[in-house]
Amino acid sequence: MRGKVYLVGIGPGSRDHMTHKAVDTLGKVSVVIGHKSCLNLVKGLIAGKEIISGDMTPTERARIAVEKTLEGNDVAVVSTGDPGIYAVASTFFVYLREKGIGVPVEIITGVPVANAAAALLGSPLGHDFAVISLADLATPWATIKRRLEAAAEADFVIVLYNPKGKVGDRRVKEATKTLMIYREPATPVGIVSNATGEGEKAQITTLGEVSPYHIDTETILIIGNSETFVSQGRMVTPRAYNEGVGY
Repeated sequence: MRGKVYLVGIGPGSRDHMTHKAVDTLGKVSVVIGHKSCLNLVKGLIAGKEIISGDMTPTERARIAVEKTLEGNDVAVVSTGDPGIYAVASTFFVYLREKGIGVPVEIITGVPVANAAAALLGSPLGHDFAVISLADLATPWATIKRRLEAAAEADFVIVLYNPKGKVGDRRVKEATKTLMIYREPATPVGIVSNATGEGEKAQITTLGEVSPYHIDTETILIIGNSETFVSQGRMVTPRAYNEGVGY
């Protein structure tokens, strides 16, 4: 008798920003897996369940989840944000493919961190945007730089995840330098840390003034395009609308 794996996104970290589906799912599973810091955000919802946390790689989490499921348990693998965006889902499906294993899986979507950050800033994602991670160990810098250049040249608003990686702030400095080739120094930039969580902080600066700001592993950056402006403390990227015609 097999159970089922639920890949559960709990949003940016605040209980108020979790979906009803995520809350219901955590209530009905018997096993919950995730990083301790992540599970601490939902500890009131998982009391009394078998909890597996600690310093595990994504592959180890996938292996344990599959083992528990094959034993007949319903299992939740928990991540912040959305499980399909820089999170557990892709690694889990890669593990299933590599091992040739088939188990029932359901993805429970969560509010992406980029959306939570954008809401604190105003409406910086009002038009086309690109999302790029600067994570040190996930993608070669040459690949990231090529993507940055392409997005910047195409005038996308650019969301930067993981601006400060495990080896420091070298990549965010190089990313800023690269973007300055295509964007004016006065281009608005939103800097958000711990969106909706404890110690939440949202600031608006310019591309030319990013470097003095404190950027840590819980920070996300949103760099405006050529039309993004700041008004009444809000960062806004317009999308043309004509009466009687629409967008």
